[in-house]
Amino acid sequence: AGAGRGQEGDMLSLIFASAAALSPQPACMATRPVDRSHAVCCELNEISETSRVTRGLVSSLTALVNTISGGEPPSAPRRREQDSLDAGDVLAGLRTDFEENEYLWSGRITAELYDEDCTFTDPTLSFAGLSTFERNLANLDPWIERFVPPTARSVELKSLRLVDDGAAVEAEWRMLGDLALPWRPRLDLGGRTRYTLGGEGGRISSYDEAWAITPSEALWMLVRPYRGDGGEG
Repeated sequence: AGAGRGQEGDMLSLIFASAAALSPQPACMATRPVDRSHAVCCELNEISETSRVTRGLVSSLTALVNTISGGEPPSAPRRREQDSLDAGDVLAGLRTDFEENEYLWSGRITAELYDEDCTFTDPTLSFAGLSTFERNLANLDPWIERFVPPTARSVELKSLRLVDDGAAVEAEWRMLGDLALPWRPRLDLGGRTRYTLGGEGGRISSYDEAWAITPSEALWMLVRPYRGDGGEG
């Protein structure tokens, strides 16, 4: 693609983990070029390019947040509104999640679109289970709302289209947020998400997120001030 408690240093890593969790796929794809006029690199970064240290850090922080926040994925079967979805339903639902819910920040996904066993992967984290994804995001949400409130963030959907003869959907996007921390950092992250439609009833069976910068570059954005004149400090 894929928070916090008391101290601001911990919060940086936790917010970083949240961007990863949102986005938090099964197999990784090779890097591909992408239109990213706001970024420096020219390839997308996926989990295969991320160091074990970074992945371990994000995984540990996510586990810590879940432990502190408490709560387990619900055990009761989920009630589905529809038995099956077609590709148009999935496209419409994803567009709503991007444009209205700004889910890359808020975590408010349309669960109806996803298979219960969907695998979620971004450049820092990979795990299986829709309920686990929802729990992770629910635990991160209070910290995201505190440090990146809705008035200080945005999500731009650049493209959303069916690919592979309708077997998958690909979205290109940009998320931008000014963090409420003393040094006023800004996260400016572009990327691509691939949603594979292989689940029960035509739902999404894997969610694969790639970023236009490395996780280390994303973390660096969070530890230096944003000058507001076209660059960080």
